[in-house]
Amino acid sequence: MTSFDTERLMQFLPAVYRNRDAGREELRALLSVIAREIAVVEEDLAQLYDDQFIDTCADWVIPYIGDLLGTTPLYSGSGDADAQLSGVFPDLTGPRFSPHAALGSRPDVAKTIYYRKRTATRAMLEELAADVTGWGAHVVEMFEQLQWSQWIRNHLRLFCHECPDIRSNELLERIDGPFDTTRHTVDVRRINQLNGWYQVRNVAFFLWRLRAYPLELVDARAMFDPPAAPDYRFHANRLRRDVPLFTRAQRSESRASTEAEIAGPIRHALFRQDIRRKQLSPGPPPATDFYGDPDAFSDLDRSLAIYLDGALLPPELICASDLTNWRQPSGKLVAVDVHTGRIALGLDYDPLPKVSVSYHYGFPGDVGGGSYARSSWMIKPKGDRLYRVDRNDPLLPHTIADAVKQWNIDLKPNAIIVLADNFTYYEDKLVRLDPPAGRRIAIEAADRSQPHIVLSQPIEIACASDATATLSGLLIEGAIRITQRDGTLRLLHTTLVPDAVASSITATPSNVAVDRFRLQLAFSIVGALTLPPASRGVTIFDSVVDGGTGAAITGPSLHIERSTVFGTADVRELPMASESIFTDVVHVERRQQGCVRFSFVPEGSRTPRRYRCQPDLEIRKRSDAAPAAARAAIADEVRELLVPSFTSTHYPDPGYAQLHRNVPRQIFTGAEDFAEMGVYCHLKQPQRETNLRARIQEHLPFGFEAGLIYVT
Repeated sequence: MTSFDTERLMQFLPAVYRNRDAGREELRALLSVIAREIAVVEEDLAQLYDDQFIDTCADWVIPYIGDLLGTTPLYSGSGDADAQLSGVFPDLTGPRFSPHAALGSRPDVAKTIYYRKRTATRAMLEELAADVTGWGAHVVEMFEQLQWSQWIRNHLRLFCHECPDIRSNELLERIDGPFDTTRHTVDVRRINQLNGWYQVRNVAFFLWRLRAYPLELVDARAMFDPPAAPDYRFHANRLRRDVPLFTRAQRSESRASTEAEIAGPIRHALFRQDIRRKQLSPGPPPATDFYGDPDAFSDLDRSLAIYLDGALLPPELICASDLTNWRQPSGKLVAVDVHTGRIALGLDYDPLPKVSVSYHYGFPGDVGGGSYARSSWMIKPKGDRLYRVDRNDPLLPHTIADAVKQWNIDLKPNAIIVLADNFTYYEDKLVRLDPPAGRRIAIEAADRSQPHIVLSQPIEIACASDATATLSGLLIEGAIRITQRDGTLRLLHTTLVPDAVASSITATPSNVAVDRFRLQLAFSIVGALTLPPASRGVTIFDSVVDGGTGAAITGPSLHIERSTVFGTADVRELPMASESIFTDVVHVERRQQGCVRFSFVPEGSRTPRRYRCQPDLEIRKRSDAAPAAARAAIADEVRELLVPSFTSTHYPDPGYAQLHRNVPRQIFTGAEDFAEMGVYCHLKQPQRETNLRARIQEHLPFGFEAGLIYVT
């Protein structure tokens, strides 16, 4: 708020000049220019004051304040992707489009003195690791895990005995894990991911790369859809897949973290012990660490909560079970398998109950929609008509098809259909989006929600010239069919569940020689794309295209950046492919133009010119120093060893499309800024690791060695 606007400057002038300027406005126009310049000066003065404090200073000032404290600067990323995406999607809120990568050096500089006061303590090292990387962290001084020979006379260490308590399933399940309390013999190898842990001077940093995303009051999926008969079997996962349940992440600053505070898969034995402590406790039962508490402020204050017909099931009725082979518990008990997310109701429950679940699922990053912040990706409502879908409100449409029907009745204005919850919507009718020329329609989930849409038939897209259809923040179980090859279809933070049999997006046959249809994907997960070569093109940013072992992308010109493609790609042109991974052969018809850079391209691919792509770059490096006779063997060896590997290639597994922790370094740091190739390039995980190693050296006692061990 400037202290001098045009009106205030006019009031400073004598009335005679104001009267003379009335109707001409020449003096007022001059003063408006002066007022704007005053505002610029005042803003600069205010920023100069803010630059004295780490919490409010500009980004360029952070290294200078850090230098005053004697800290080494950390990698903090760049905003190149934001500038690029804002140009492609000018109608979105913005201004930041890249997800937060936990690389900001601002909190690191702000807490420098705080760290130094508590240096070398376990709680401080855990907090430092979490602040610098954004990952869950647990620090263990490995000398505490060593066996000790007992000196019976005066130096007994009863807690260091060699044999663990084999009667405790919970203790045995923790062996060789981050929360192991059994004792081990010395391992003199250098500490690494797999061995060399147990040595006096080692300090292990156990790190969880996966994040836990909350889903509140989602519909548990029955075994059959729709249920043909009363059944007791349900899945917490709405796709009816076996997916582990995750712990709700919490931060503990005053002490070392416990297993119930770190975002990771819930262990079966630990969950059983937690529930039984509640059930067997005399007097007022204590609150559980994992299961829902009726006195909690929110449904998501615990990792898991199950509701039957809207009422929270008490912990006394929950039993931890192995439901790999389904079995029904007795009475009013409800069995839960945290490894698979399966739920089994007891014999005494009414048939066909409504089962809802609040739980946390694991995923590598903010891709494919979910309960994370997407406010920057919301469409700016410039006169758009809003249609709110709510199946619990009798005055509002209950399905997307109902909202689209009302949109048609209103003569198809610019519109946004809003879904503001995490419910499952069964669309039995055809959903057809056909905005007229120059108009737009969007189906958009509210921020931090992920509605689930089950289609009985594919969504039809029939955009007229310069029209746009947008799907944002949705989990769609079905496909999309393009029936009019014109306009633009956009998928933003949306998942079209990959299908090994059918394509996610296809176009109906047409006799048009050159059509103007364009497909844009950003931070989305889709199955195979089958489009005609004559289309205007496909643009993909930070997404996964999953064709399994078959064709992933077939058709027109392709512009792809920071993405992962499972399957083959057969396109007409490839103007740009940057920092991406193609797991199978790429075939480009026209190779005279275009560029493939900082990407993995398999052997046998036909692409435009390549720049610093793997495995070509590694073959060239090794062959230059080798005799000519050995170069063919070197090339074969590199192609065999230097291939991308993933934690999982099956959606919705927690490690879906995440590079495996043992992936070759050339791929893990193969992007332009030395981040990883593929869809999670924006997470900057190599830079996080480098930042952590730099900070650890400042706070570890002399002679100690740190080891980074990835749990997820």
